[in-house]
Amino acid sequence: MSLQTNGPLFENTFTTPETREVFGTKGFVDRFVRVEAALAIAEASVGMVPENAASTLAERASAEHVDMEAVERYLEQRGLLSMAIIEGWRENLGDEGRFVHWGSTSQDVIDTTVILQVRDALDVLLERLRTIERRLADHVEAHADTPMIGRTHHVHAIPTTFGLKAASWLEELGRQIDQLSRVRKDLSVCQFGGAIGTYATFGEDGPAIVDAFAAELGLEAPTIGWHAARDRIVRLIAALASVAGTLARAAKQVLLLGRPEVGELGDPVPEGEVGSSAMPHKRNPKRAETVVVLARLLRGEAQSMFSLMNTADERSASTWYGEFSVVPNAFGYADRCAETAHRLVDGLVVNPERMRANISIHGALVTSENVMMALADHVGRNMAHEIVYESAMGANSSEAFVDRLLHDDRVMQSLTPQEVASLTDPMSYTGLAERLARRTIEEHPRVG
Repeated sequence: MSLQTNGPLFENTFTTPETREVFGTKGFVDRFVRVEAALAIAEASVGMVPENAASTLAERASAEHVDMEAVERYLEQRGLLSMAIIEGWRENLGDEGRFVHWGSTSQDVIDTTVILQVRDALDVLLERLRTIERRLADHVEAHADTPMIGRTHHVHAIPTTFGLKAASWLEELGRQIDQLSRVRKDLSVCQFGGAIGTYATFGEDGPAIVDAFAAELGLEAPTIGWHAARDRIVRLIAALASVAGTLARAAKQVLLLGRPEVGELGDPVPEGEVGSSAMPHKRNPKRAETVVVLARLLRGEAQSMFSLMNTADERSASTWYGEFSVVPNAFGYADRCAETAHRLVDGLVVNPERMRANISIHGALVTSENVMMALADHVGRNMAHEIVYESAMGANSSEAFVDRLLHDDRVMQSLTPQEVASLTDPMSYTGLAERLARRTIEEHPRVG
């Protein structure tokens, strides 16, 4: 993120207070020293570190015990992040401070620290997504039978219901939540192995230490270290981008269907919000637009992460350091996207009257499929298509379409005028849309 995003003008556009707390300096330092303390406790379990030293580290494992001025001085003089934090912490540890970082390497601690950040940030994000899920279910239930025109290739197709459209968003979001939950489980793995992952400084105690280290942090122990293997982080950022893409699909529909000439949906505009400095009448769809742009930015972070996974040798800062930017940025975009999408969905304006009016724009013409399939029972599908196509292409209005059908001998030989009238009622041609919408709720694992 640019420097502008760190100040009051833009910080809440591209991230949230919760994300800033997790990925801010204090959040990182706090988790870093917790990881170091957990390592000391694990090493104490095999006698590598004195138990009293491990206890002291555990008691003081919080950012409030780190001298940040000392951290800054060390960074300026030496430039190594991990040692800077350790030096700032040692100021408040006494003699026991000499057992900090015993036998470990920076990436062991920092990767594990990031995993703790990611796990906490995912919990916040998943709860936001579940809130959106519940609100979408409300829209599906309320509008399961609200007819609207379906659109394909940006033009009118056949009628559906708004409930079924919202059900599509709901079901997709449900899959995304499930996927993100699996990602959270799969990446809850600590990093451990020493300088290049051989356990050289730990010897035969290495496996026991990593098991105790992981257990202390509520993580899984890796089979081997993953210093160079960044696939878990790649999968994480890709999953965040995918979630944002789902939210953006719904938001884009609000933008398209919210145009004044369409008027079927509306982005909630709080009282007193200003849309334009030049045009006082403007009521801009800010929430929907924000969701869309954040999804685009997040896709860029995913692309960056894919390029970073090509690690050289056993470890390389050319990969690893890039994540210090990508991971916080991605979570900032994702959480703000979800928080904004929640406000959008929660206050979504649904206009059933305009939905009905827009179906009437083409009226009976949008039932051409219905007429064709009824006629197909008598003359075959291809011939039925040709007959109805001729009537549709030759009609300049809904009434003209019906009139042409009623005056076509090929139609009248197979269908009665009453059947034609029934078949060309667009409001009744929504198929099983209502049933499918309600089924989506009933079978959904969290809202049914």
